[in-house]
Amino acid sequence: MFPTLYKMQTPMGELPYNTWGLLLTVAFFAAALVVHRRSARVGIDPDKMVGLYVIAIVAGLAGARLLHYLGAKGTEFYDNPMVYFDLSKGGFAVLGGVIGAALLGILYGFVRGIPVLKMADVVAPAVILGMSIGRVGCFFAGCCHGRSVDLPEGALALLPEAFTGGQLWFVAGPPFLVELTRHGVGTNNQIVLATQVYDAVVLGGLFAILSWLWHRRLFDGQVSGTAMVLYGIWRPIVESLRGDEIRGTDHFGALTTSQVASIGVLVAGLLLLVVRFRFGVAKETPFAPSEEDLTSGSAPRI
Repeated sequence: MFPTLYKMQTPMGELPYNTWGLLLTVAFFAAALVVHRRSARVGIDPDKMVGLYVIAIVAGLAGARLLHYLGAKGTEFYDNPMVYFDLSKGGFAVLGGVIGAALLGILYGFVRGIPVLKMADVVAPAVILGMSIGRVGCFFAGCCHGRSVDLPEGALALLPEAFTGGQLWFVAGPPFLVELTRHGVGTNNQIVLATQVYDAVVLGGLFAILSWLWHRRLFDGQVSGTAMVLYGIWRPIVESLRGDEIRGTDHFGALTTSQVASIGVLVAGLLLLVVRFRFGVAKETPFAPSEEDLTSGSAPRI
């Protein structure tokens, strides 16, 4: 739709700055801001969370790359695993990034003495918010789109005709939104379901629900467990509408890699809720920087 924000001339030639990259950066900082502000309210030193942000970037990208290659068809990964490091080939699976960052994040919490369940309840809504913003980036890039459809009667074009990148149509009933991309990284010049927009809207709604629940949680782990259950339900639904080409679809006859992983996330979320609901919320004392922190300038400023 609009994959390249601008191109910068360098001695090595043109260097494009992608819209997807910009939105991914915005998503990360939005999620980090939510975590930084809320962690202090449950007694976690926000400065300790900085290491978690670094882990989220590194483990997230590594996990997203790995899940993409483990499940995608038509790649050379199993014959040549080094293609994993060739960023000119293949792609990223968002759910793999979330799982990778979560696993190492839990380990980081134990090492730094951070209450892991409280940390998870703070982080879970922020991750959902970041994923919502990231899907807007996917829309502009033209990736992660839906399957091919005919243009419904009465569809209302939402973008000006002068825009050459494509078109987005609103429909009064299902499928509600369809798109056509001309210069994207996915399927071009074909009308498809706007699944990136579906995802962005629903995930934004989940962030609002989880944020409401966070202020009213009855036990530690409730927010993160609920996030896993809700996402585990939603992802297979939107996945069934997807139509981008490089996807693993041979699991159990018809399921994609992300659908299988989502089922695992759903089950893990249900187990967390069942195990933890009797334990209540452990005592929370809002974090306050010491006098030394205030005078040294090392206290969190957000």
